[in-house]
Amino acid sequence: MSSAFVSVVRSVIKEVDQRGELIRVDSLRNSTSIRPYCLLSRKPSTSWFWKPRYTCVNLSIKDILEPSAPEPEPECRGRFHFSDVVDRNVQGSVGLSGTGQGKISGGAAVSHSSSASVNVHLLRVAQNTWEMLQHERHLRQPEHKILQELRNRRHNVFVVTEVLQTQEEMQVTRTHNRKGSGQFAVLGAISLQGEGQGHRNQKKMVTIPAGSILAFQVAQLLIDPKWDILLLPDENERTFELPSSGHRKSYRMDVALQPICEQLKAGLDGYQVRSLTMNDFRGLCAEVKAASTRLEYFDMELRQELLVNIGKILQDQPSMEALEAVLEQGLYSGKKVEPLDGPAGSILECLVLSSGTLVMEVAAPVFYLLEALAVLSETQQQLLAMSLEATVLSKQLELVKHILEWTTPWHKQSCVSLPLRLLGDSWDEEAPTWVLLEECGLRLQVNTPQVHWEPVSQDPMCALYTCLALLLTLSQNLASLQGSLPLTSSFTVL
Repeated sequence: MSSAFVSVVRSVIKEVDQRGELIRVDSLRNSTSIRPYCLLSRKPSTSWFWKPRYTCVNLSIKDILEPSAPEPEPECRGRFHFSDVVDRNVQGSVGLSGTGQGKISGGAAVSHSSSASVNVHLLRVAQNTWEMLQHERHLRQPEHKILQELRNRRHNVFVVTEVLQTQEEMQVTRTHNRKGSGQFAVLGAISLQGEGQGHRNQKKMVTIPAGSILAFQVAQLLIDPKWDILLLPDENERTFELPSSGHRKSYRMDVALQPICEQLKAGLDGYQVRSLTMNDFRGLCAEVKAASTRLEYFDMELRQELLVNIGKILQDQPSMEALEAVLEQGLYSGKKVEPLDGPAGSILECLVLSSGTLVMEVAAPVFYLLEALAVLSETQQQLLAMSLEATVLSKQLELVKHILEWTTPWHKQSCVSLPLRLLGDSWDEEAPTWVLLEECGLRLQVNTPQVHWEPVSQDPMCALYTCLALLLTLSQNLASLQGSLPLTSSFTVL
């Protein structure tokens, strides 16, 4: 079953935020760290088709301003009670008998139930509060160390202006039960009879503490030389002025990281992703193909080692985040990178020269893959770790491709039928592919296989397509080598 917390968040927001202004919290862990006035960072994306997640930086607005006084209390802008109870039961039976002396019969039943009841309220920092803070408080000098690091990384910084918060502790309960039975009889010179039955019960219960944040809204900070905020964030605006130009407009990661841009866009045969719209699946395919083409040139030993260790860090999010940060720093600066421990360190060793600097041709597509993985939920990351065989990845990729092709333009709601040939042996709420899609915010049907597309699914679905395509590229032609290749960190500089 998919995340119970995420399911509740989606259901609540659908009722209280029909215009889609709030940003969903993606995990129970993050629900306790986001608060009004707290600062979040978000780096520019190397892709045109998704935006990276917001990341908590363990600072509030008072930590970067003088005097360091408590912030004014946010205003309550509404209270809501939400209750959601679902109870589904599907049963079926089949019998088969021929002209001979024999028959086969069987039956199955599947039931699913969930229940959640929650009281929430909206807390918002009033606009006049921000005007008062700007008038009375100035940027702290010297600049806070974390702010300096974000400046060096050229990340944008945002401040939380509104939250949807639980007022009391709540429990979410979800159950999934399966039952099956069968009988057969073959009569003749030798009579055979048999019967069997089985069941599987699964129950998931999550406690969400009082004061947890389910969704939030942000304003973008502008710094240099004074501070200001944009209550309506602008994708073209930067938090910090650019060192060389003294302005902050029209800055993207794919401009700053020219080595990545050049490597990923190479080999497009004149097909310019930049000229395509954000809803163009052809553009996504071209962008991903550029990275895949680079990975195809990796020698088999390097691909083997990368795939093994990527499978490990997919189940260790802190290691994956650390590797992504080191690669980002090295691609920006071109300088020596600091070594890492464990599987992340093994991946990094595959991407550096003896001097400790990154091999851009190798590091660029791996960084692109890590950024796409970071857009996905922890549940999806773990499922991908279990699906690293080429046969599994190719089936999942074909299904995701079908959905993306038939839901264009992605900014509109739509419904897409799923061909049975793409669904494999099982299509239910426990199937890994089902969960991968559901975690992207899609609504799925069992009996008549369909996907109900929501515009908010664009970012995670494009990232999922990218991850599946690049992991498939790494895993191709490795089946015959499993267990026979020495794990070395050699590579060929192209």
